[in-house]
Amino acid sequence: MKYHAYRPTKLNGIVDQIWEMEIPSACRYTILPEGKVQLLFPLHQSLDISARKISNAENPMRNFSSFLSGLHTKPLKLNFERFHTFGIQMKPIAAKAIFGLPLYEIRDYFVEGDIVLKNIRMMEDRLQTKSSFRERAQWFENFLLKLISETPDLHLAIRLDSAIHRFISQKKDKDQSIEDMLGYSRTQTFRLFNTWFGTSPHSYLQLCQFIRSLDSLHRCPARLGDIALDNGFYDQAHFIRTFRKFADMSPGAYRKQMTDFPGQLFS
Repeated sequence: MKYHAYRPTKLNGIVDQIWEMEIPSACRYTILPEGKVQLLFPLHQSLDISARKISNAENPMRNFSSFLSGLHTKPLKLNFERFHTFGIQMKPIAAKAIFGLPLYEIRDYFVEGDIVLKNIRMMEDRLQTKSSFRERAQWFENFLLKLISETPDLHLAIRLDSAIHRFISQKKDKDQSIEDMLGYSRTQTFRLFNTWFGTSPHSYLQLCQFIRSLDSLHRCPARLGDIALDNGFYDQAHFIRTFRKFADMSPGAYRKQMTDFPGQLFS
C-alpha cells in the first residue's frame, strides 16, 4: 500500500489533509464514520460502495469519476480489485463554505462532482498534468482557497466546532447543555448545527466523542472504562452504546481487528 498526505496550512480549520492512496490488490475495506466530508477523485475505477442511502444502482463509481462524500454516520463498505484514489479530507463546515451545500442535504450521501463544482473536469485534468503528489496537493490547496466564501457565519461555524471539542475534553458538568455553553437559544443552535454539521448538536457531540474514542483505542491500551471517561461519556455502558451506534460493533470487537489507521478496517 502507498499513502501520501499533505496538510494544507492555507485552509486551516476547513481542510484537514489532502491525500492519495493506492492498494494494488483486491480487498474489502470498511471505513467507520470519521466526521469529515471528502472530495474524491478515483484514479482506478473498480470500486463498489455499500452505504446508507446508497444502493448498487446508485453507486457513484459506475456513472462518474469524482464525487463529494457527505458526513456519514454509519460504516462505509468498499470492495475493489484495485484502489487508487486522490482525496481532499475536509471538516463538515466545508460543505457549506466551499460547495454552498447545507450539510444536512448530503448527510449519509454522495453527490456527483459535476453537480457540486462546475470546474470539476478541469480539476480532474490537473491530477494528470502535475508530476508529483505534492504538486497536485499544493495546486488543489490554492484552488480551494479561492472558492471559500468568507462570511460571519463561517467564522461562527469554526468557533462552534472548536467549542464542541472543548466541551468534550474539559468534561463539563453533565447537566450543562451545549446551548448553555454556547449562549444561543435552542432553536438557533439547532439551525446552525443542522446547516454546518448536518445534524443536531447532541448527535454531532456523540459523533465527535466516538471519533475521539477511536483515537484513544489506538493511542493506549487503557481499559474501556477509562477511555469512556476521558472522552466525555457517562460510563462504560454509555460508551459501548454510542460506539455501536456509529460502528455497528463494540469497542472490544474493534480493538481485535483494528489497523494502523483509526477507523479503517481491512478483510
